[in-house]
Amino acid sequence: MTEKTPGSGQQQYYIGLAVVFVTVAVLAWFFLREDSTEPEPTPVAPPVTQTQAEPADVLTANQEPIDSLTVQAEDETPLQEQPLAEPVEVDTVPALPDLDNSDPEVKAALLAMKWAPGLSSLFVTEDMVRRFVVYVDNVAQGTLPKNQPLFQPMTEKFMVERQDGQLLLSPNNFVRYEPYLQLLESISVTEVKQVFEKYYPLMQQAYQELGYPDAQFRDRVQQAIKVLLEAPEVAPPVALEQPNVYYTYADASLQELPLAQRQMIRLGPVNQQRLKKVLQAHQLVLAQP
Repeated sequence: MTEKTPGSGQQQYYIGLAVVFVTVAVLAWFFLREDSTEPEPTPVAPPVTQTQAEPADVLTANQEPIDSLTVQAEDETPLQEQPLAEPVEVDTVPALPDLDNSDPEVKAALLAMKWAPGLSSLFVTEDMVRRFVVYVDNVAQGTLPKNQPLFQPMTEKFMVERQDGQLLLSPNNFVRYEPYLQLLESISVTEVKQVFEKYYPLMQQAYQELGYPDAQFRDRVQQAIKVLLEAPEVAPPVALEQPNVYYTYADASLQELPLAQRQMIRLGPVNQQRLKKVLQAHQLVLAQP
């Protein structure tokens, strides 16, 4: 066994520092030289000379006692000398607002979508999430909410006409729905899907408030679309009766339909087909996870 020369650990430590210094200097020159116009000569590492070790019990002016923990800590490569990996972009999902205070953000997101110019003002922008959830829940049951409209009311009045003593649904009514149909037709299903998924947790919360703690609101949306798609398309003339203030359909089979489907008949067959086309597109996309 070779006897270890006293002070040899200290010599190896200084030799290691010299090697690290030279290596860092060469790397720095290699990366920085690309910014210079002329190549510079490669620096040459100075020769490392070993001096005769002093006896273990004799300290020179340049020597200090070194404990093993300090040597170990200094021998480790500092963190900043490690090559840095390329930065990785992390997608951060912004927190949703509280349901009670969600109108400003939801309104901004809704109006930022690419609707037909001048038609986005048709939306009712108060209590938007809850209003939408209540409306969908009612339609899924075949009814329509009385005080939770999604759109601003029509300015034109409902019109009827008489023919041979019979009250008829006037085809002039069909024109009243044109701005609303243009609004719904103007937006892509992809945009609707993105906004729907972003604010779905708020919709789910509002749906649970209605008394559905274990049901999913997206299933209710599908049920509502199905109810509207099943509405019959009735060609004019459509006979009406007026037993009181409100008009009813003279055909009992039509009057017995769910309220949401009776409302669809008022659109007229052509408008119904346009709306059903929109609903079918959304039905397909919103069903996807």
